[in-house]
Amino acid sequence: MRDKILLISGCSHAAGSEIDGSEDSVYNRQRSFGNIFAEKLGYRAVNIAAGASNNQCIARTILEWCEEFYNPEQIDLKVLIAWTESTRLDVPMDRTVWYEHWNTSSDYVSKVSRDYIKVNLGYKGLDSEEQHVIKNYHEFIIQNPIFIEILSANIVLQMQYFLKLHRIDYIMCNTMHMFSEFKHLNFYLRQIDETKYLNFKNNDECFYFKYKNLGYDNPLAKFWHHGETAHQLFANELIQFYNDNHA
Repeated sequence: MRDKILLISGCSHAAGSEIDGSEDSVYNRQRSFGNIFAEKLGYRAVNIAAGASNNQCIARTILEWCEEFYNPEQIDLKVLIAWTESTRLDVPMDRTVWYEHWNTSSDYVSKVSRDYIKVNLGYKGLDSEEQHVIKNYHEFIIQNPIFIEILSANIVLQMQYFLKLHRIDYIMCNTMHMFSEFKHLNFYLRQIDETKYLNFKNNDECFYFKYKNLGYDNPLAKFWHHGETAHQLFANELIQFYNDNHA
């Protein structure tokens, strides 16, 4: 019998960060919306989400895991991709970055990610080298919002076509803001399979902002992450959407 696996990729929101107040733990991942969704499907969760991840990293880590582990004769695989905000980038670095030190409970360590630095608008870098690189990319992100969102749209399509090519069942969702009303995006967004992507055009329905606006508060969080109730509710949304579109 094939091993039934739900592969979960995303940022800290998909890792369940700070559910228990810590940035990463087995407890957090077990109670994250992805792991709850896997349980509802009857699949074993393999949660490879990593804090501070960008959409390039989220997609690449799926490719990396599949290259290393996926054998369709042995694994009945489904994939949950929880995209993060578009205003993040993955930048090649000449030195090693040990991101697994911040993701101690991940079910998989991405070796390729060690060669990149994650650029988020709220992070300036630890040392002078990082700060110099990140500052330049911060300016690029701020000055080129349309380009950045087109990049995310192409990454979504990359994963859509990869998973369909290999006949791997999947579902996508947003944890943060993804797409704006830019006419240049329209061509790319029309190619996205909406039956596989929960509320992909509605930023108000993304995991973080939806439950923030509904008043859900996690008193244990220092970095704007939700608690168990929000994760349970979002998992319910995912299973309802999945069932409605996979009947």
